[in-house]
Amino acid sequence: MKVLVTGATGGLGTLIVNNLLSRGIEVVATSRDQAKAEKSDFFNKVIFKAYSIENNPREDLYAYFEKPDALIHCAWDKLGAAEYKNPMHTQVILGQHKDFLKNLLQNGLKDITVIGSVYEYGITEGELSEDMPSEPTVEYSIAKNLLREFLQEEQANFDFVLKWMRVFYVFGEVKGRKNLYTLLAEAVNREDKTFNMSGGQQTRDFLTSEEIADIIVRASIQKEVNGIINCCSGKPVVLIDIIQDYIKKHNSSIELNLGFYPYPDYEPMHTWGSVEKLNKIK
Repeated sequence: MKVLVTGATGGLGTLIVNNLLSRGIEVVATSRDQAKAEKSDFFNKVIFKAYSIENNPREDLYAYFEKPDALIHCAWDKLGAAEYKNPMHTQVILGQHKDFLKNLLQNGLKDITVIGSVYEYGITEGELSEDMPSEPTVEYSIAKNLLREFLQEEQANFDFVLKWMRVFYVFGEVKGRKNLYTLLAEAVNREDKTFNMSGGQQTRDFLTSEEIADIIVRASIQKEVNGIINCCSGKPVVLIDIIQDYIKKHNSSIELNLGFYPYPDYEPMHTWGSVEKLNKIK
């Protein structure tokens, strides 16, 4: 089996590439930054093909990427909480990804796995299952949801399998990105006296980035479970509890400055994912 991974030099993309390689799967890796790719530990183990999705794809991309059996589409621009409301997501980035994926489909790709987002559910509270309506509220998740709808419509025109992985929350390091975990770890390592955060009463569904990568790979290399698939643990955890547990494990005396940041207006207070569909994937 040969799998194409876009966004291969990103934090999640790198983990996915290495997970595929550990399973003996041939990998075609792509990103726009070949110099960065050459510094990665996987570079000499994959077929690397530099490409920028910002390009208008005029050539046969399926042939360019050496006719992969499947695609794991990690690439996306302007990630990070500060960019979620950027109109570029719907006005520019969405169109670029539609063109890229349609080119691959027109030329023969038969199996696509795309990284989606829990934010596609909007601010719906409680346990989230894949059959619930999508109600995205920010440009990033609106664009992702529109891309999913576009691909589902294209299934009437092209014969391909689609797996749309709605990734929930990460508590752990993601290479090259700042998140709550990395900020907390840095503050603990510096022996800061306080750590600024929200009120911490959110109920969330957390996985490490390695666990997320493994779920995505397992979903991508099978064909029985398709459509929207929650990438989550199914275990609700209160945010402040997991943070205090981290502090205790690292024997830190850091004090939490609760309420320093407001709760994001694009997130529900209490939410976690259903794993009923995920559990059908072996």
